[in-house]
Amino acid sequence: MSENDNKAKSESIMHFPLLRGEGCIGIIHSILINKTVKIMNKKQKSNSFFASIGRGIKQAARWVACMFGYKAENKFARGVWYVFATCAALVALYVAVALTIEIIDEVGYAINNYKYHRRDHNPTYLHDFSNEYVSPYVIYHSSCPTYLYNATTGRRTATDIRWICKSSDGDSLACFSTVEEQKRGYFNRFTGEIAIPAQYEKAWIFSEGLACVYCKGMLHFIDHKGNPAIDKAFPYTPCIDDYCFHNGMCIMSGDDGRMGLIGRDGEWKVTPDYSYIRYESKGFWLIQDTEGHQGLLHANGEPFLPCEYKEVTVRDTEYISVWLQNHTGMLLDMEGNVVNSCDYTNIEKMEYITDEYDEYGELKEATAHCLKYRSADWHYGLMDRNGNIITPPLYDDITAIAVNLYHCEGEEGYVLLDDKGRECGEKL
Repeated sequence: MSENDNKAKSESIMHFPLLRGEGCIGIIHSILINKTVKIMNKKQKSNSFFASIGRGIKQAARWVACMFGYKAENKFARGVWYVFATCAALVALYVAVALTIEIIDEVGYAINNYKYHRRDHNPTYLHDFSNEYVSPYVIYHSSCPTYLYNATTGRRTATDIRWICKSSDGDSLACFSTVEEQKRGYFNRFTGEIAIPAQYEKAWIFSEGLACVYCKGMLHFIDHKGNPAIDKAFPYTPCIDDYCFHNGMCIMSGDDGRMGLIGRDGEWKVTPDYSYIRYESKGFWLIQDTEGHQGLLHANGEPFLPCEYKEVTVRDTEYISVWLQNHTGMLLDMEGNVVNSCDYTNIEKMEYITDEYDEYGELKEATAHCLKYRSADWHYGLMDRNGNIITPPLYDDITAIAVNLYHCEGEEGYVLLDDKGRECGEKL
């Protein structure tokens, strides 16, 4: 049935008085008839589409076959012809679909780049792995060429940037270094604009409104405009890498190389009597005297722990670990009170060889009375079975040689101890 016949049939049905009806029933009948006719038309169009594809496959098969001089003289030959033509059509369809998808992707990528200006060679390409957000709208591009870019204005604000460093307290100015001359300056991390040109040999981040710069062989402190903030110059010490203010004080070295703390006025708050100072977490200053003993100062520079410990560590938790000169580890709270007088990491039982033989003719082993415990710096001491410390962890290793006799290896040689920690005989 042709399309004209279907249309004529639908028109004749629509004018039939019983189906047309009156009111809502007639309208429903009309809609159903129209839908039926449309479905029939679509089915005919679909059949016509597949028939056209089939004829195209046959024509392609004939064309390809004629190229190779092939003639379909019987049914078998025509069958082979159609199989070959079908395979060729499928391959062509696969290639066409793949090319179409690739073209669509390229077009979409081009449209996206044109719309948002995000090409690889364009500084507005905001999703590159080498981009670092200095602030929500300022980006540092670290791969060559290096530059700062303001996403709001859509332009580069500075080029030839070797590295950047932001202040930990959220200061508006960040430090940067140039690639060629490796000079250091400061830029506004919210706009990307250069605030203080790169003119210093060394420079540190702004802290509490001030920054330390190294110029003409001396250290100076500047404000946000690059003007001197302290009317004094200080000697530079390479072992200090934190010329920043913490709680109103900054580490500085004196003329003899010893370290102390200065205030924002440049005056000494803690005299330079120490060989080393470092700012620790929880607001403490770690100090070390000339003999290598460590201690702590409060945030305001007042003494907290004297310099009598082998090592001091301020933990991220609410504790401070200290090691005495005899390798004993102690745990203190933030008020300096002893929480654990012997902080060890491991306990081991010790076996010794007896004079008895087992059924296989080998000497038996037995367990000694004492245990050995290990400190955090891998030194050993004796402990009884109730957990009481007998000796400090003075020894590199301890070996049981009898039920109540232990061979201890220390820095000064070897010694034999009993289960009370008493020396038996002379040191070897």
